[in-house]
Amino acid sequence: MDVETIPPHRDDAPPKSEAEQLAFFDETMARFTEARAKCGAVELHLDVAGTCIRLEFAGDRLVPHFMPALAHLVVEPSRDADVTFSLWDSSSTGVEMLPAPCAWECFTDRGDIWGMSSREVRSAFHWIECSLNLYHVERRQAVFWVQSDEALPFWTKASPLRTLFHWWMEQNGKHLLHAAAVGDENGALLITGKGGTGKSTSALACLDAGMQYIGDDYLIVQSEPEPRVFSLYCTAKLNADQVARFPELHHLVVNGSSLERDKAVIHLHPERASQISRSLPLRAIATPAFGSTADTSFAPLSRVQLQRAATFTTMTQLPHAGREMHEFMERLMLDLPALTMILGSDIARVPNAVRALLQLPAQEIERLGSAVADDGTGVDRALISVIIPVYNGASFLGDAIESVLRQQYSLLDIIVVDDGSTDDLDGAIARLPIEVRLFRQENAGAGSARNRGIRYAAGDLIAFLDVDDLWPDHNLALLARRLREDAALDAVHGRAQLLRHDPAAARHGEFIGNPGETFPGYLGAGLYRRRVFESVGLFDPDLRYGEDQDWFNRATERRARIEHLEEVTLLVRRHEANMTRGKTLVELNLLRVFKKVLDRRRAESARSA
Repeated sequence: MDVETIPPHRDDAPPKSEAEQLAFFDETMARFTEARAKCGAVELHLDVAGTCIRLEFAGDRLVPHFMPALAHLVVEPSRDADVTFSLWDSSSTGVEMLPAPCAWECFTDRGDIWGMSSREVRSAFHWIECSLNLYHVERRQAVFWVQSDEALPFWTKASPLRTLFHWWMEQNGKHLLHAAAVGDENGALLITGKGGTGKSTSALACLDAGMQYIGDDYLIVQSEPEPRVFSLYCTAKLNADQVARFPELHHLVVNGSSLERDKAVIHLHPERASQISRSLPLRAIATPAFGSTADTSFAPLSRVQLQRAATFTTMTQLPHAGREMHEFMERLMLDLPALTMILGSDIARVPNAVRALLQLPAQEIERLGSAVADDGTGVDRALISVIIPVYNGASFLGDAIESVLRQQYSLLDIIVVDDGSTDDLDGAIARLPIEVRLFRQENAGAGSARNRGIRYAAGDLIAFLDVDDLWPDHNLALLARRLREDAALDAVHGRAQLLRHDPAAARHGEFIGNPGETFPGYLGAGLYRRRVFESVGLFDPDLRYGEDQDWFNRATERRARIEHLEEVTLLVRRHEANMTRGKTLVELNLLRVFKKVLDRRRAESARSA
């Protein structure tokens, strides 16, 4: 491919108009109507978190794939449905889908389709299963299409229609969360965190011990009028090597022939139907961590840490999940104690620890979860130098400084490096509510400006913030705490969440895209010890673009210890003045950066020859 004609960045793709997106929805629904006329309709109703959902299948091919995971929610309707999901496949109905409305570079791993961001017509394409999901908010009408049922992976059958449930619940003030929940007559414990931390094994251990089970993968949570969790799927998933730990459930595994490549999918309905609770009030929220003893116990955890960990694991999987999810988690965390669930080696003791927690009075659970201050108070603080390179970014500087101040981190050395700006940067600095250290230079690029900031930095820790970017609240304290916990780390680095900049918006813009798919080398997403710039070197001043990726390449080559966090630590605002907007690979220096890697390897080989 000619690198000069590389398509634009996905988030730079021209948006489809509302009329175009509505027309695509209507035409897709027309194809469903045609498929239903050819193959007949299968109609079922679900009671999901107090709402009535009508499932309308064109033919019966998809029914046995989707309904086992939803069997416990099937009801005879006593009123009109609140929303309709229309489902069809091309293979069995013979009705083909419309051509894709945009080019391949607009499809993302999470399912978002760049350029199709209507708030009225939601859209997602999941390329692994080749499925399209559309939802018309006002009409309360959704459509699901898949090319063939043979393409459905195990996780789709274990948790079907997740995207449509996500959009529908969001409209009802509730949210899908990637979490597990178990409980008893006293209420439920919500267990969240990234995969592989013990959520499923903990939930199934509690089920095995006779406790109530709500879910181990995705479930529904509300924050008002009270925190409450609702069941969505009557399935469970386990890593294949964990199945032997639950002999009473082994015969409920439905995909035993594919465990060499897939997780085990367990159908709990109807055999364990009496233990599947439709809804319970929430008493606390916890994230698992592996301990060093046989017993399981609970310890306090910063609400901010838990909120960001819980939000990230959900955000990376649900199309169009954005600011609403973050704000919902903020409200939920205000009402629930935040805990670390320290898992012991004896899984049979997990249920006793959960029961003991749930039996505590509310005041005692709250006291247990409030022992850690959210802003980092109580930890030894190191001075952090915040370096903000600015080139014609006067209109953004006030927001950037406000974001720094919202860190509530007292030991800050704020450095602004003017990289030859021609706008009213002096006026913007005069309007700032605090004093900053200002350095000026002829325009030489962001890398050169950051180098100048590093040379004048007073702190042992260094953070970078581009003038048009923002940090989540309390970000610096959380990153600094991690560096304090492990003195061998040279840096700690998280993920970036893209924002579509809107100057009129109260919260700086709309979340777009999946933080798990963004460029992993945003410098502002990390916190660095000064020493790492001595071992790795400064940024290459010859690179106007790509200097960040080049630095991370060198850091890897020189074995710098950088811990990568699965949480959002930077908010990147996309706008018309972004320096990288619409650039080709040549303009972004990605080929030059790659050539520098090769040159260093050749030089190293020559030295060792």
